[in-house]
Amino acid sequence: MKCRSVSALALLGAWAWSLSAGLGATTLSLQPGSDLVGELRHVEARHEHTLIDIARSHQVGFEAIRNANPDLNTWIPGEGARVLLPLQFVLPDAPRRDIVINLPEMRLYYFSADGKQVMSYPVSIGRMDWDTPLGTLKITEKRENPTWTPPRSVRESYAAQGKSLPAVVPPGPDNPLGEFAMRLSRPSYLIHGTNWSTGIGMRATHGCIRMDNNDIRTLYGRVPVGTSVNIVNQPFKAGWKGDVLYLEAHPPLEEFKADHSITPAIQRIMAAVGEKPARVDWTRVREVAEAATGVPQPVGYRGELTALPELRLGQRPAVAPEADAGDWFVQMGSFSEVDRARVLSARLEQEGFPVNVSQFSKGERPMYRVLLGPVQDRAAATDLGEQVARRMLIEGMVIQLPR
Repeated sequence: MKCRSVSALALLGAWAWSLSAGLGATTLSLQPGSDLVGELRHVEARHEHTLIDIARSHQVGFEAIRNANPDLNTWIPGEGARVLLPLQFVLPDAPRRDIVINLPEMRLYYFSADGKQVMSYPVSIGRMDWDTPLGTLKITEKRENPTWTPPRSVRESYAAQGKSLPAVVPPGPDNPLGEFAMRLSRPSYLIHGTNWSTGIGMRATHGCIRMDNNDIRTLYGRVPVGTSVNIVNQPFKAGWKGDVLYLEAHPPLEEFKADHSITPAIQRIMAAVGEKPARVDWTRVREVAEAATGVPQPVGYRGELTALPELRLGQRPAVAPEADAGDWFVQMGSFSEVDRARVLSARLEQEGFPVNVSQFSKGERPMYRVLLGPVQDRAAATDLGEQVARRMLIEGMVIQLPR
């Protein structure tokens, strides 16, 4: 079995977990016609937390939380630091049944038989020189408290490092397979637990799929022998939620970096759009692809251009009937193209801000303004603008539209 033993990175192994781990699977509802599941969340770090502490307690992998928070120090994010939990996903482009594993995002999806839910788990995968195989396999055997019989190649690898490895490792704390293992139809490969939960969400195995012990315990009890396991390589995923097109980008696996460009992202976008009418912000596509944060971002809209509320200079935009209409807004942008305004609007809505996209006239030319609000006074608008700046690093302008 091509599975790595407990040899851990010394730096990671030195950190003790200060948060409770294994909070159960991330169980997400599947909505008809939607490719986006889950939601983004934020938590505040305490002074003793590392990003990895926070990741492990919220079902996020090592690399995933680092990619989603590139401006935070992995080991000392700092008291009160706002940490993004990347728990929203574009589903992989694969049949939505049984198990799907996307290697670049190091995540496993298990689809319920009734098609209403998907359970999602962070996983570790094979290192570059011990890659995890692609393709559709099956679970052929399930075993509790497994023994580990490392293949000759793994024992030779250990010997080259001056380490000894027994021919058979019995169940127990020194067994890298943990308490549960499921053999795949390529018998050298398993989905299994671990005796090193610190490494979940890394390229750290000899080819097997490694899961947190609590996660494998849940999955093991749900999947029967014969379950299909579809392993894919999709650093870019594109899909729809309603009329909004999203792109999710992850760093490519190292062995594929030489071929990495924006072209695969464009191909994913085009496949998601198909024959449907859509407006895509290609500048935003490039930005998302290059940032590779693993966080889905809106990059376009579907459907013919629909009329927006007309906002002539000197008038307020239309607001929802239940809103308490005020004069103060935060103007986040003004565009000559409505799709640019709508993409920005979707990003703001994704973060939970109240947003309006309204049309106004500038001479003979129609323009599209993205406004946050309305709120009742300048102080409230200023506070709203500061929240956006802190959260999204986007500056807005406080304005008052006359009655």
